[in-house]
Amino acid sequence: MTGLGVGLTHVPGAEPLLEACADLLEVVEIEPQTLWRARSDGTTGCDEEALRRLADLPGARLLHGVGNPVGGCRPPDPRQTALVGELAERLRAPWVSEHLAFNRTGRDGEEFHTGFLLPPRQTPEGVRRGVASVRAMAGALPVPLAVEIGTNYLRPRADELPDGRFVSGVADGAGCGLLLDLHNVLANERNGRTPVDGLLDDLPLDRVWEVHLAGGFEHRGYWLDAHCGLPDEELLALAERVLPRLPALRAVLFEVTGSAVPYVDPRAVRDLLVRVREQWRPRPALGPLLLPLPPGPPSVGGRGDGRGEGPGPEEWECALGALAVGREADGPLARELAADPATALLRELVTELRAGALAGTLVHTVRLLLLTLGEAGVRALLDDYTRSHPPEPFPTEEAVAFAAHLRRTRPRVPWLADVLELDLGLVRVRLDGAPQTVRLGTDANDLLNALGAGRLPVAPRRGEFLVRLTA
Repeated sequence: MTGLGVGLTHVPGAEPLLEACADLLEVVEIEPQTLWRARSDGTTGCDEEALRRLADLPGARLLHGVGNPVGGCRPPDPRQTALVGELAERLRAPWVSEHLAFNRTGRDGEEFHTGFLLPPRQTPEGVRRGVASVRAMAGALPVPLAVEIGTNYLRPRADELPDGRFVSGVADGAGCGLLLDLHNVLANERNGRTPVDGLLDDLPLDRVWEVHLAGGFEHRGYWLDAHCGLPDEELLALAERVLPRLPALRAVLFEVTGSAVPYVDPRAVRDLLVRVREQWRPRPALGPLLLPLPPGPPSVGGRGDGRGEGPGPEEWECALGALAVGREADGPLARELAADPATALLRELVTELRAGALAGTLVHTVRLLLLTLGEAGVRALLDDYTRSHPPEPFPTEEAVAFAAHLRRTRPRVPWLADVLELDLGLVRVRLDGAPQTVRLGTDANDLLNALGAGRLPVAPRRGEFLVRLTA
């Protein structure tokens, strides 16, 4: 198999970047979760119109999952895995990738989402759990699987494997490839974890099929893996040094979030791709992606083997997951984790992601709340909601849950019931692809015109209105 080359990850709103770099793109990577819609009947489907637009982009296609990780005790969601497999076949992706992390946990029969990709327990037992999770997904896919080395803001622990040893144990035990996000591992180094060179010494570099480049920023003493802009010079120098060491490398991609796209200069992204192409080109002949599985369970030992007494992976995930979503958690491990400043950071990041999901779905409702209650009042409202309700896997499901919370708590906000009904109707239009009719007690035009202009309505018409909403 020959290499693919350089390209971009696709996110909603990335069209200016794609247009500026069209003649340079050799591969475009798609996050499948951005194409899925959780329909009102409980099923999940693909946005066919968005998929048709993606088919017109230049270059080959890769798929990079962002919501069904393979590093925890709970196996990946088989429904999501099946959807990824179908997309991989339709787009002819040579492999797909997912994160070596967890985002679901719970105990006593209750499971909840964490709303954020969290680091798994880095012990030999954690390796075995990760191997089982990776194999569960890989065995259900029609193409090979690579796993991404994630960001870990927590302080290193004496009872855990070093970062590279843990990743190597999972990759070797599962027979999978690796996605090396250089910004992730550089952020880990900047935040006090394994230096990048030490990590690379422990990794099976012949399993690295893909590299990501991205940008971040400093916040509360941490370097955040925010994917908010262009790579800095330290990261570009690292890439220039590392890319030639990866004998199986097939793709190098620039990754940016949709919210950051308006602040990124398309010409600078083009210059970045040109620079990467000058530093690295795929080898003309590469071996097969599928690697033989080892016959037995992974063997992880030696220096820093993480075999000391300590919590198991299940206890780790329950405690860290609960603290990240603002739940009460007790016991020695929970107290240790709560004392790590990174845990408060994780809680903040989870809350911000949930707020962003609501602002992108209940657009008019959030604007009305801000205009009426102010930023501090909305923050208090969101804090009350997030404490009482764990994150939902899809933004639309988060919107429905927050709407139920508003109807239950009934904050003193004029026109809230009508604006909420309008937003939920628009959500259902997007999900089901069919017009919706809503019943209101206020003129929808008066409400939407004012909120669209960033102001509160002034004496909107009252009455009984049936409003038909379309795409």
